[in-house]
Amino acid sequence: MTIISKSDEQKTYESRIMREFGGNPNSKEHREYAEVIAARTQEANEKLLRMEKSRR
Repeated sequence: MTIISKSDEQKTYESRIMREFGGNPNSKEHREYAEVIAARTQEANEKLLRMEKSRR
């Protein structure tokens, strides 16, 4: 069994995603959707920041 520890920032962001998309925090499926959305959004933001730095 793997245990994944999330930062407070990550938990807050996932909660915000749940509220904005009308997810049910008691649903494992909805929590997983929010987790994936948060992770992919973070990856996209990091990629954009790298691209901005490389243009300078």
